[in-house]
Amino acid sequence: MIKKKADRGFRVFTKELKNNELKNVTVLYGQEDYLIRWAIGQVKKKYIEPSTEMIDYVMMQDDVIPPEDIMTACRTLPMLSEKRVVVVRDFAPMQAAGVPAGYTESGIASLIEFVKNPPDCTMLIFASTKTNGNTKLMRALKKYGTSYQFDALNEQELMAFANKRFQARGLGISTRDMHRLIQSTGYFNKDSEYRLDHFVNDLTKIIALCPGGRVTAEAIESSVEGDRDKFIFNLLDGISGNDKSSAFSILHNEISAGTAGMQIAGSIISQMEVMYIVRQFMDRREMTSPGQISRYTGLNEYRVKKAMQYARRYSAEKLRHMLSDIYEVNVQIVTGLLDERTALELFIAKI
Repeated sequence: MIKKKADRGFRVFTKELKNNELKNVTVLYGQEDYLIRWAIGQVKKKYIEPSTEMIDYVMMQDDVIPPEDIMTACRTLPMLSEKRVVVVRDFAPMQAAGVPAGYTESGIASLIEFVKNPPDCTMLIFASTKTNGNTKLMRALKKYGTSYQFDALNEQELMAFANKRFQARGLGISTRDMHRLIQSTGYFNKDSEYRLDHFVNDLTKIIALCPGGRVTAEAIESSVEGDRDKFIFNLLDGISGNDKSSAFSILHNEISAGTAGMQIAGSIISQMEVMYIVRQFMDRREMTSPGQISRYTGLNEYRVKKAMQYARRYSAEKLRHMLSDIYEVNVQIVTGLLDERTALELFIAKI
């Protein structure tokens, strides 16, 4: 499923920045932090004199950022730059419907009054991947400033993003391998957490593995981390290979990395549901190619292809029991009947 891009995204931002149409208060938000940082960099490049950057460019990022400090920073005149640029990252009053801890209603109200008529010498930027459009501050920022939403790129934009970086390193890529790359990332999977930052890291690894002037399928396969599916496949490799110690190690590493047990269970459920569906098609022999199954079910073709590799290792009945077990694990975690680590370990041990 390809996500829709917001109308006021990076293309509109680029055009309006070039035409000097950004207001002195600007909001950058959306799921793609990579694009938010890029936009901040473009504003900085346009207005800041490099020799006085330490004075004229201010980044404010803390758990609590006093509104008075923001207003004071904005009232300071630039030294040599065309405008002073003040960036406020992840400002809590943009995210919480009420009054966040550490803030006061009067403080937020004074900031709202300030953004109605900010000083012309400063570009004030509020930037965050998490916002609540119903907050008084967000409504005021959108009303009195310019706002840009940086959500997922569409497929053509993502391919152009990759191609630009390959060409800069003198690399070519076939249309087939470009589609292989895009599909393998899981960028367009439902509820995907794969972002452009992950994509850039994967592209860097691919480039390092392709000194011969062409991007290869082997480099893509070995480099792309992809979405959450990769963790599940690694886990299944350990389980299906009868290497429970490896599976436990993969699980423990994921938990130690801070991934919540409920999220892990949800990822396992999502992948096993695909495997079960694919296994049923394989058994009925009605549709045997990933493309056929993808078109019929609406599932991502790459996910179907990967699921087929693992579904072959289990019968439909075994997968049904595994699904039943992981559903039960999810309930145990949600209700607190078992702690997440124990519940997931028991699931692995039972397979």
